[in-house]
Amino acid sequence: MIIRKKYRVEMGHIVRNCSSERCSHSMHGHSAVIEVLLEGHHLDKSGMLYDFGLMKGTVKQFIDMFDHCFVFWDKDDAGYINNIKKDSARWISLPFNPTAEMLSIFFMSSINDIIRRTVKLNGEDPRLECVGVIYHETESGYAQCCMDDLNFMWDSNNTICSLHVSDAVKNDIGKDLLTLMSDPDARIEPEYTPFSQVDANPTGQQHEWR
Repeated sequence: MIIRKKYRVEMGHIVRNCSSERCSHSMHGHSAVIEVLLEGHHLDKSGMLYDFGLMKGTVKQFIDMFDHCFVFWDKDDAGYINNIKKDSARWISLPFNPTAEMLSIFFMSSINDIIRRTVKLNGEDPRLECVGVIYHETESGYAQCCMDDLNFMWDSNNTICSLHVSDAVKNDIGKDLLTLMSDPDARIEPEYTPFSQVDANPTGQQHEWR
């Protein structure tokens, strides 16, 4: 089974070496929509593949880092990079040219890293993974990646721990995400209310994640 969650960010960049002069030589931004696809082979104790409420936690925090942020390739011109750092409080340095294609693979790899290092507390499929990201750069143009792209188009050394972000971005990062970004071996536990503790809940709901 596959579930899908959408996120939105406003993000600026320049895309070097592309055919379009406007994109390669002018700073510009996009209202991006990021669709995250998760796949698993059995449901949790509630009958969900993965609670959408959990996807409002660390996964959303990670994507929200890029909202109202300028991203740049760390191999770009040094003068350009220095100007970005000087004039923009929110910036993220990336180890790749920030095209829609590369960003889609980057988000898929990063979300898988987050999911793998999040303890499963409600019987979720341990094989659960992000099998695709659809990165809508505009209303009419998007890039969609799949797992095979990680094998052929991605450097496995590029992880959330290797990201360089501005202080303004770092200060907005939640404790759990900061833990994952600081320590490649760290694991986090999401907030979870076991079913046995919910009997006194007058609504009868197991939890309020969704």
